[in-house]
Amino acid sequence: MRTIRRRSLHGIGALLTCAALAGCVSLQPRINVSELPENRQSEETLELNMWLYGSTGLESLVEQYEEQHPNVNINLIHSTYEDVHNNLQTAFASGYGAPDVSLIEVSFMERFKKFPDYFENLGPLGAFDIAGEYLSWKWKQATNADGSFVYGLPTDIGPVAVVYNPKLYEAAGLPTERERLAEAMSTWEDFLEVGKRIKEKTGKPMIDQIRTLYRMVLFQADVQYFDPDTGELIIETNPAVKEAWNVAVRASELGLSAYETTWSPEWARGIAGGEFATILSPSWMLNDIKTNAPGAEGAWDITYLPEGSGNWGGSYLTIPKMSLHKEEAFAFIRWLTDPRQQLTLYKTLNNFPSTPGIYEDPAIRNKTDPFFKDAPVGRIFSDIAKEVRPMYEGSKQHVVTQIMEAALDAVEEQRSTPDEAWNEAMSLIQKQLRLEPWEKGVRMTK
Repeated sequence: MRTIRRRSLHGIGALLTCAALAGCVSLQPRINVSELPENRQSEETLELNMWLYGSTGLESLVEQYEEQHPNVNINLIHSTYEDVHNNLQTAFASGYGAPDVSLIEVSFMERFKKFPDYFENLGPLGAFDIAGEYLSWKWKQATNADGSFVYGLPTDIGPVAVVYNPKLYEAAGLPTERERLAEAMSTWEDFLEVGKRIKEKTGKPMIDQIRTLYRMVLFQADVQYFDPDTGELIIETNPAVKEAWNVAVRASELGLSAYETTWSPEWARGIAGGEFATILSPSWMLNDIKTNAPGAEGAWDITYLPEGSGNWGGSYLTIPKMSLHKEEAFAFIRWLTDPRQQLTLYKTLNNFPSTPGIYEDPAIRNKTDPFFKDAPVGRIFSDIAKEVRPMYEGSKQHVVTQIMEAALDAVEEQRSTPDEAWNEAMSLIQKQLRLEPWEKGVRMTK
């Protein structure tokens, strides 16, 4: 088997300034050797550099691609989540160093869409022909307003469901069956009322933390912090933001939060010991729950989110303009994001596909998870994914999100009143948006 070359990307971002960019379905493979560019079929070895972050699962597919294309070597260059995005902008600013393929997370996509000259338009390379294979809302997040410029091909998504502890719900006299519970919590107001009852009857909080609650309520809005037409900050005038804030703050004031940071040891112990009743979980977080609390198998179940659906996370494969092998790079990422490969990653790693044509495949539709009481996870997350509304994230969404979540931390830890935290957040956001856009968020000081 061919060995994939891996390198680290740490340290590149410190070398250069980013000032130049400141302000910033069939399941058969659709690409084979005969369909690749002519120079791809030559005896000469072609090397493509690919930037990745996190545990994407793409590595195993890359190995398979290399085996099928012996004249292609893929150099995988791993870095942290933020460093990949920072270093990509650094490469653009300096005029050299960008890879042939880079993974970009959805919350950074609007920021990069401000600079189309630095990306290859994937539409003329063949992306226009395959747009219908992907969820429309997911596809839209990686195109310009009229759809004429395609920045990236979709990989996975993160549809969100309610992971709940039936024992605590039963102790509170509440429904434990998935469908009945979803009906009982059809709105966020219902959700809080259920939380109050659980707290009253069991003494246990409803949720692990209010950050995630805020995210999920806000992620159901099609417009959040920035106007999609003008790009202007609308956080103080958009009622969806204040609604999400109020729901999260009310949960804190009612004592419905366990104040446990996701992925912390305390969070893991809370899952294992049933110290809170509910986790608002994207599909990819199920693996984290299992890994962090293996002893909790059979203690948790899954149902639908209040007030419809929501998505948290997901990525795209892009081709920077600097690539000298654009057609070859497109053939590569087209293969990686093909429905068949997405189905493979779902079977092996539970990466949820962005290609709805395979949702009726038995491997998805009939998928259950014994850890979560044999919940029909394939059907639940498919249903949710198909109902997600297009969501606009502004070019500086990441900056605002950091500040808003720090403000909620201040409320949850009683370092600030809700009004103080909100007002300080509004001030910090205005200041931060005037700084270099890749500046780190600021912790609330009170």
